[in-house]
Amino acid sequence: MTDALSTTEQQHLASLEHTIQAGLQTFRDTGAALAEIRDGRLYRATHATFDAYLERRWGFTRQHAGRLIQAAEVAQVLEPVGYTPDTEREARTPEVRAAARIVAELEPEQQQQVAKFLQATTGSEKPSTSQIKAVAEVVQQIDAHGTVEHPDTGEQVPFTDLPEQARMAVIRENVSTSAHERVQRQQGHIQASVQQKAATGQASWTDWVMNHTGQLPEGQVLQITCTPVPGSSPTARAQVIDVATGAVLAEGESATYLKKAVMTLVEEVKG
Repeated sequence: MTDALSTTEQQHLASLEHTIQAGLQTFRDTGAALAEIRDGRLYRATHATFDAYLERRWGFTRQHAGRLIQAAEVAQVLEPVGYTPDTEREARTPEVRAAARIVAELEPEQQQQVAKFLQATTGSEKPSTSQIKAVAEVVQQIDAHGTVEHPDTGEQVPFTDLPEQARMAVIRENVSTSAHERVQRQQGHIQASVQQKAATGQASWTDWVMNHTGQLPEGQVLQITCTPVPGSSPTARAQVIDVATGAVLAEGESATYLKKAVMTLVEEVKG
């Protein structure tokens, strides 16, 4: 059973469908338009369900539309901190989604602080996801603590009371400390893996996965994610992840077979 749209809804639907009809020029606009049609049930005058609308109007499956919507949501979350995924596939990678999760937890003022710091320090128009996560985590921790040490006087003061330059200095110091601690932990894991290899001989890549996982501290996991790619071979990516924060501590490059995905992680943790 269908349900008539108001004149305003008809006009809005026409505008949204024009965005989609434009040839999927950008995944973000398309995904956002699909989300609005779904959430407002703007398909209801001609189709009983959103799935029926997708299939008959656009030839989309629910899964494809879901990927576009998810990618658009991730891109929208990361926009305030200066990160724009180039493709829908990039927006759905684990590292980009992990960055989006922590940015989404920040207040708008905190997001602005992250963006200012990244713009001032990275020297890049597009910061990396690891840079975003590192700075966002520090800003989140500073806000939770309430006060920080003034870089000039050493006194504990509210972070918001500091001038902009001093705020940048505090964030930079904390980001550097966090990065140093992470490197130290990772070097410890590498050394343990080297000792394990010496004791057992040359290990296969599958043995390395289990040996390295056994050396990880509590709260970290080694995760291999296999992702379907429409019209192409699936890809795999191996990562070491902090369970509590979702932060990616080490990761290899995506590959079309498991061994290569794991071996790129091996090279990453070896530095």
